[in-house]
Parts: sequence; structure tokens; C-alpha cells
Amino acid sequence: MRAICLSKYGSIDNLVQTELPTPQPKNRQVLVRVHASALGPADLKVALGKVKFLHGRRFPMVLGYDFSGVVESVGPGETQWQPGDCVFGFLPYGPANNQGAFAEFIVAQADQIARKPDNVSHAQAAAAATSALTALQCIRDQGRLPATDASVLITGASGAVGSTAVLVAKRLGAQVTALGSPSGLELARRFGADAVIDRKNPNMVDNAVGTFNVIFDPAAAYRWSQWKGKLKHGGAFITTLPSAAFFADKLNSLFSPSSVALAYVKSKQKDLELLAGWLESGFEVAVDSTYPVRELAKAYAKYQKGDYLGRIVITVDDGFSTSK
Repeated sequence: MRAICLSKYGSIDNLVQTELPTPQPKNRQVLVRVHASALGPADLKVALGKVKFLHGRRFPMVLGYDFSGVVESVGPGETQWQPGDCVFGFLPYGPANNQGAFAEFIVAQADQIARKPDNVSHAQAAAAATSALTALQCIRDQGRLPATDASVLITGASGAVGSTAVLVAKRLGAQVTALGSPSGLELARRFGADAVIDRKNPNMVDNAVGTFNVIFDPAAAYRWSQWKGKLKHGGAFITTLPSAAFFADKLNSLFSPSSVALAYVKSKQKDLELLAGWLESGFEVAVDSTYPVRELAKAYAKYQKGDYLGRIVITVDDGFSTSK
């Protein structure tokens, strides 16, 4: 199979098209022909060698976590899925994962994917997978969002997870305040945010009206200590990047009525099926641009500059150069 591989850490210039063996599905696994993927922060951080623990360290390394595609074959005894089924999901974030969706095929666990709705494109399904489930699991589960009268503040409204989190929080019935750049706030308003705050406002904390059950920081740009006065009793501040500041806040929060947590995301079939239902009924994440996988380095460069709003989609099916 063809794949765009990282030859070594350190630069997006280390990406080359490579021929690799096609993986074979084992028990409770399916082989998926990838149609689309999407760039996320993990892809860039792993490629640059900044956060190596999010992926296996085998070279040539194929990155790309989100995927949407068609089941090519199934492993022994698998009955839930059949060849030809359109499915989507994401690969695990961790050192045990040695494959990526910037390749023609991936192997997925049969109980960690969901059926792609017929009225949803592969690009949209791939774009939604990690971003929506990260927001869902952080806000609903880690944040213990109440079923009624809930309020959420979301940072990084122009980013992949931040913009999608606005949609997710509104689906969960929360009042949403979005924090971000002017372009991100325009998108947040379109997605239903009830209030917005410019991130460059020096009084942004004071300008956040009321208190919140959850402050979700996908931008990883703020601290619990900065926002703790805006959290309700039992409220949670959830950020996406471990740091010395995070661990200091985690320790200090033990003596506070609010908490601080590090975001996690797991490919749960039930959550993917919930997302599939949302997508079928009109839930649509923001897609900034689309690149064929052969132009992955260009997509990385755009992502690295921060010159995007929402997700950058990578088309894999028919996206390679013609050379074998």
C-alpha cells in the first residue's frame, strides 16, 4: 500500500511517499480503505518530535489519527461489519499505535468504529471524529456537566476542537461562552455561542459573565489558577496539554471546591454512534481547507502557521501521486 511517511522526527520536510505492506485484520478487527483523514495537534507535535508518546516510534512512521473509509475485509469471526460498509473513527493516541491514516489502509478495532451516515461525506466524518469526541468526553464526562442549567466556557474557538466544542456543548443543552480570535468568535456565533470574548481583551476573565460548570481549554493557553474564580462549586477546568503549571494547579485544586483535569479521548463506539446521529441530523464541523495526501507537507505548513479556522482535511483515496 502507498503511504506518506515521516522518515525521522524534526521537520515536516521529512515526509516521503513510501510503499508499505498492507496490514491484515485479526480477531475483532477490520481492514479499512481510507478515504479521508484530518490534521490535528498530535500529528504536528509527533512529527516535530515534541510529544513522542502519542505514537509508536517505528520509522518510516505513518501519522494521521482520524479516518473515514470503507471496510475492505474483516478478521476471523467478525460479524458486525462487512466489506463495503462505510465507517469512521480514529486511531488510538499512544505508543502502542504504529499505524496512521495517511495511508491507503488501516486496521481498526471492530468495536471502536461507527457507521458513516449516507448523507455525510467522508471528509466531514473524518473531520468530526477526534474533535467532537474530545469535546464530548471532556465536557460531558470529565466535566460532569449537569443535565439542566449548565454553562460552559470554551477557549480556542477557531481551532479544530474548540470550534467543534461549541457545537457539542450546545447539543448537550449548555449555555456557551466562547473565547478566541475575532474570526474564531464569528464561527462560534454561527455555531450558537451565547456569548463571546476576544482573547486579546486584557479583562477577559472579568468580562466572562456568570460562573461555569466547565471551562474547557483546548487551546491549552490558560490555567485553572487564572479562571478558578469563574468556576461553580464542583466545576472543572479541563486543559489539553500537560505542563509544570498544570501539575501545580492540579495540586492546588485539591484544596478547592473546583477541580483541574487533563483531557483524554477514547474511541468509544457508543459515542461515535451518538456523533453519527448528530452528523446525520445536520451537525457539521468547520472545514478550513482540503489537501490531497500527496500535499501533506503543505497542509502541515498551513497548520503550523495557525492559518486556519476549524479542521484541515486530507483526502487519501485517489490522493497519492501516480508513481508506485
